[in-house]
Amino acid sequence: MNRTLMSAVGLAVAILPSVCLAQAIEEKNLLSGKAKIEPDSGYIFVNGSVRQAGLLLRLPDAETIAAYEKDWSEALAKVQAKYPKKLKAWQDRVETARLTGKAPPEPPIEPTPENFAISAIELRDPVGFGPQYAFAKAKDPDGFSYLMKVKPGRYVYYGQLFGAPSSGYFGTCYCMGTVAFDVKAGMITDTGNFFLAAPGTDPAFPPRSEKVSGSEIGLYRPVAGADQFGAVTFGLPQTLQTYPSERAEFRAYGKLDNFYGVTIGRMPPVPGVLAYDRDRIVDLKANAEPVGGAVVEPGDAASAQDGLGAGATGSSESG
Repeated sequence: MNRTLMSAVGLAVAILPSVCLAQAIEEKNLLSGKAKIEPDSGYIFVNGSVRQAGLLLRLPDAETIAAYEKDWSEALAKVQAKYPKKLKAWQDRVETARLTGKAPPEPPIEPTPENFAISAIELRDPVGFGPQYAFAKAKDPDGFSYLMKVKPGRYVYYGQLFGAPSSGYFGTCYCMGTVAFDVKAGMITDTGNFFLAAPGTDPAFPPRSEKVSGSEIGLYRPVAGADQFGAVTFGLPQTLQTYPSERAEFRAYGKLDNFYGVTIGRMPPVPGVLAYDRDRIVDLKANAEPVGGAVVEPGDAASAQDGLGAGATGSSESG
């Protein structure tokens, strides 16, 4: 049953139980004891030479899917219970229209499992960071860092978006190709300056690209050092070095829906991680010695939890 299909007649309900935005942690609060690194939570560390903003989406796991199915069923039951009253009101208006010689109104659409939907499952655990609430500030090249307390799981980098669900997001989504990585409980996942430096994402300084040959023939990747952010670097500040941590393992990830109605784009190619063959996403880590890479194809939300290693996507329906 396709429970994320948006009906052409608009039988969709916005159900977002307590939207889970990331809890930003500042260094001063960690030092004072106001904030703690807890064993049941995950943590994402982001670094860079400039202030940045971004949005990550936690891909649905079994628990998320079960909660989504429950909310979907309950929401459908509610609108179905209201339908007889709406139908009766419509019948009364039809009779009034007949007596007055006016055109009868359109009938209400009966809500069914085939034409009813709630908000996309991928929007249950968005994680926004920056440009405010930096963990620490330092001199270049590590000017600003961010630390977010999040639910453990698999996260996909949705793009350089900023804002909030209540006021809308602005920016560009990497709906046509991006990366994903895992976050473990009790662990600080170090993403370094990857979101800035790896793809050279500042639109004012787009990375140059060169065509490559051999096993990656036909693909494009950015020229090393072609953007203003320099090489990709990792490493936690001294304040965090006593806590369990690991470097993020980035993998190519497939297409996503434009959930927030922003500009559509894709992450530029990242050497050794992400490439493109026209509009197909190529996972350069799919094999130890990739021959053209493994093409990433879209999948449904329920299978998203299974697919990082194979480059599966968390798209609801469209790409």
